[in-house]
Amino acid sequence: MDNQTHNKRFTRKLGLFGAVCVAMTFNVSAFAQTLDFKACVETALNQNPEMQASSARINQAQAALEKAQSSRLPQITLSMTGSRSDDALNAFGMKLQQRQVNPATDFSSSALNAPDAQSNFNTRIELLLPVWNGGKISAYEDQAQAMIEAAQKGDQAVQQYLTFNVYQAYEAVHAARAYVLVAKQAVETAQSFVKTTKNLVEQGIVVRSELLSAEVHQSTAEVELLKAQGQEQIALDTLKMLMNIDATAELSIGERVDLTLVEQDANELVKKALQNNLQLAAKRKEADSSAMAIDVAKTDYKPSFNVMMRKDWHDDSLGFDSDSYTVAGVFSWKITDFGVTDSSVAMATSAVAEKRAAVASEENKLRLDVMSSWRKLQIAKQQVKSNQLAVKQASEAQQLVMKRYKSGVATITEVLASETQLDKARADLVAAEFDVNVHKAKLMLTAGEMDIRRL
Repeated sequence: MDNQTHNKRFTRKLGLFGAVCVAMTFNVSAFAQTLDFKACVETALNQNPEMQASSARINQAQAALEKAQSSRLPQITLSMTGSRSDDALNAFGMKLQQRQVNPATDFSSSALNAPDAQSNFNTRIELLLPVWNGGKISAYEDQAQAMIEAAQKGDQAVQQYLTFNVYQAYEAVHAARAYVLVAKQAVETAQSFVKTTKNLVEQGIVVRSELLSAEVHQSTAEVELLKAQGQEQIALDTLKMLMNIDATAELSIGERVDLTLVEQDANELVKKALQNNLQLAAKRKEADSSAMAIDVAKTDYKPSFNVMMRKDWHDDSLGFDSDSYTVAGVFSWKITDFGVTDSSVAMATSAVAEKRAAVASEENKLRLDVMSSWRKLQIAKQQVKSNQLAVKQASEAQQLVMKRYKSGVATITEVLASETQLDKARADLVAAEFDVNVHKAKLMLTAGEMDIRRL
């Protein structure tokens, strides 16, 4: 029995241990999950507060349309009013509404001029039916529809802008890591120089000042490595912020993404941007929406006709004894308001002119952005070629200086200078490649092509 009990307990512990191992394996694999560029963008689009704000703007515009459409429906109002008065007119009117007037007693001079206080409870249900209000409801609907289209274009613009920012941060992480590799290589080389120079000093081949120079170079390389590691962390923090995830969470990203700019001609890029830029399209729709405000203001020049139906109950206490109904059609046409409507129309017209001018200004800025980004892209491309050649030449030069140094012809200062030049050339190449990718992304953003579904 003891052995069986022991075996059962051992079996339970083994099973529990296995379950814990499985759970730990699952957690580690989930923790170490790598997010590629598309996953980073999708996370940002789902969690970034800018998308929530954009969605709220769309909901606001849709609510405005629903409000305008609801204005075509009848309005039903229920009210209850209790009153008590000894005013001669009110007291007689209350009796009359309650159908309690007694010709024998209520038409005497004392009853008419000095009546007793009278109570009245009025229960009313009223229906107002809008028939025609100069086209104001239709104008409000058109304005709200234009607002919805503007908000939708704005939402798409926010999506592409977030995609661009995520790409910029994503590339910045990879660029920073390339800097880290360059810096680590520089540190390793500097450490090797220090070790070699120390041996030469001990052998009396070189003076101690060269060892000090090598140690200074090593210290500088180590500082540059810390800077590169700091840049990597800043880029990761930026990416986390855009994705709206905890700043302390571990984030592993996938491979770099090279964008392909289909259109290379600057003038064609400008045309495409003016046609497809979503932020510009949103501003155009906003201007269209403001133009509808002119139509809304002009409806005050036109007549209106509405129908009112009402049912009343009057009683000297809470009740429904005396009922009556009223049906009325109200035709109204404002002859003059001494310039109030004219001023409203003028204000709306000026607001439209302001919006149109803002659209024209945005078009000019967009042209400048496209041309500036295109020129910067051409410079960055040429810079990449130049830096690739510089890295090749600096590497060859560094090898030659090292040979001369080992032969006793060159000094450690020359070696360190050539190594510094090589490190700089490598870092400049990383920066130029990053600039090329970012300028491509900026041109795609201005052209309305920074859509994760098409990248």
